[in-house]
Amino acid sequence: MRNSRLTWLLALTMPIAGNSALSQQNAVTPDMRARIETQVASTLQKSGNPGAVVALVQHGQVVYTGAFGDARVKPEAKASVEMPYGIGSVSKQFTAAAVMVLVERGKLRLDDPVSTWYPQLAHSHEVTLRNLLNQVSGYADYYTEDYLTPEVASTTTPMALVREWTSKPLGFAPGTRWEYSNTNYLLAALIVEKVSQQPFFEFLQANVLQPAGIEHVVNLDGDKVPPLPVGYCHFGFGPARECPREGKGTLSGGGSLAMPIGELAKWDTVVLKRHVLKPSSWQIMESEFTLPDGTGTGYGMGFFLRVQNGRRTLAHGGELSGFTTQNTVFPAQDTAVAVIVNGDGGAAEIASAIEDIAFAPAAKTPVASDPSTEALVRKVIAQLQQGHVDRKLLAPNLQYYFTKIALADYRNSLQPLGTVVSLETQDRFERGGMYGFSYKVKGSKKDISILVYVTKDGLLDQIMLLR
Repeated sequence: MRNSRLTWLLALTMPIAGNSALSQQNAVTPDMRARIETQVASTLQKSGNPGAVVALVQHGQVVYTGAFGDARVKPEAKASVEMPYGIGSVSKQFTAAAVMVLVERGKLRLDDPVSTWYPQLAHSHEVTLRNLLNQVSGYADYYTEDYLTPEVASTTTPMALVREWTSKPLGFAPGTRWEYSNTNYLLAALIVEKVSQQPFFEFLQANVLQPAGIEHVVNLDGDKVPPLPVGYCHFGFGPARECPREGKGTLSGGGSLAMPIGELAKWDTVVLKRHVLKPSSWQIMESEFTLPDGTGTGYGMGFFLRVQNGRRTLAHGGELSGFTTQNTVFPAQDTAVAVIVNGDGGAAEIASAIEDIAFAPAAKTPVASDPSTEALVRKVIAQLQQGHVDRKLLAPNLQYYFTKIALADYRNSLQPLGTVVSLETQDRFERGGMYGFSYKVKGSKKDISILVYVTKDGLLDQIMLLR
């Protein structure tokens, strides 16, 4: 059945740039509200992304939600705070909470091997449930790129994906390294299903979402997904183009939830107040896994654990085809910021701007460069400026990504840059067995920012242009 309420919401028009809903208590000041709305509108205009929804939690209460721009470009439908947006990998927090519900009931033990439930899976005797949730299993990641690959575009089942990707050689001995893998959380959700004897989303609704007071949630892997805001992608700095969705069955415990921004903010209040679960369960989820050599991984269970500008954070980003999310909780400050953009970037930038409004901004430390990657990036940029690329420099998924339309958009986007004068490394990390780098690119005519992934055998797997 078509969701008539959502259809009505999609038809709404919005008379001002930001459509906001404020709580009656602890509402933000008019000055703070104006600064947030100016920043969001400015960032959207700069990025070319159609729209965004944002929320701010202070003093443990949702004090601001706002919607900006378009949920759909053609025919135009303005964004609304009531619309459910896909939150991508922020869903992993909910998956971890579902596991902890069963741990509290004595139905699961974190240090039991995966073979307890799925002995037929490769390496299942070596990998524990705790390894999955802490992202230290060694299982390969089935969804690494920030664009839709052929496999993830296809209809499948979580079990089919898990069978395929757990059958690959482990990247390392379980518990000896940290490496992000969506496969881990697909398998964790399957374990919840097996133990509870319920479909994962049904168990999650009854035992996590409803106790948290979160009612309006969509399962993107479900059989009847209602009309939703549209996701948009850019090839380089080309126009925003409607993105295809992930295939049914590809998201599950790794990223299958969609919800209004206020519901995500409500979850942040649950995290701050440590409701739904016992305090001991929250402590486990919010504690980083320590490797045998004593190195901390900076990751708990569904949370990146960092100190950001002197403040401890529980955070996670999320990406779906055409959507990005940033959700950050500041426990000591009783504050949280949540942002969802229906575009292939910009959520983290908006979240950072809102955090700077809520807190005093701080200086950032420089990041070391990698000469071989810089040389590769320079070469590929020069080729893309001419409208072609040597496919021997690209990993298979990026070869698939660079269609004639993508090459044309990248050429038009990169030609105004002029000759590359320098690359300044902004960040570096590992993801899915690859090295990730973000750069500020200084050109002879203008500057841009880019995000790249490089495989360990030196092939470029992603190059995303950021305004």
